[in-house]
Amino acid sequence: MEGQICPYCGKKLEVWEPHPETGWSDYLLVCGNDECEYFHRAREKVAEECKVNFAYRYCLNPKTGKAIPIVTWCGGDLSLLKGRAKKGP
Repeated sequence: MEGQICPYCGKKLEVWEPHPETGWSDYLLVCGNDECEYFHRAREKVAEECKVNFAYRYCLNPKTGKAIPIVTWCGGDLSLLKGRAKKGP
């Protein structure tokens, strides 16, 4: 699965090895691009609807070949709610 790219931004997916307590048994491939359209849309939707600093990143499970959204924290410069980030890529 090496060399997989995000269909939303074209950047190479990064290997993420989850902590055993997350329930994921194997590594996942995640788009870590903070400028990705998928991430920006999710961040705006979650901030508006839920009023929390979370979003989703595009994630691919290499074991199943299925794409899934994975929750991510948007603190610091990624925070829309604190006014530190702007909407859109």
